[in-house]
Amino acid sequence: MQLHRLTAALAGFAIVASQLMSGCATSASSRPATEVVLERAQSRWAALLKRDWALAYSYLSSGYRATVPLDRYGNQFSGPLQWEAAKAHSAECEGQRCVVTVEITFKLLLSGHRDRVSSTFLEEVWLLEDGQWYKFEKL
Repeated sequence: MQLHRLTAALAGFAIVASQLMSGCATSASSRPATEVVLERAQSRWAALLKRDWALAYSYLSSGYRATVPLDRYGNQFSGPLQWEAAKAHSAECEGQRCVVTVEITFKLLLSGHRDRVSSTFLEEVWLLEDGQWYKFEKL
């Protein structure tokens, strides 16, 4: 009799756990693509501002990561430009592709320009890959 109750309790627990887990998956995937991709774009830029190349690299598409090694990716960010801030403003999504508009605030590290702060807008393409959004980077 006790074995029967234990089996029933375990079966009930398995059903509840299964429903909870599927509920989590549903609510995570039910977020609008624009919301998810804006969050990921902002997180990538936060990593770039901290010069955390490895973290920023993890947001890039698998095709790019398979072709360009991490050290080469990080080396491209040298020069007379210093990023000050970044803000992912908007995203327009269609199917498995989003275009994110990001405002970048920066300083030019050239004599006569060091105190001058400027900003510009960039458009980034993000692609849905295996259920996650990744930035497309041209080779």
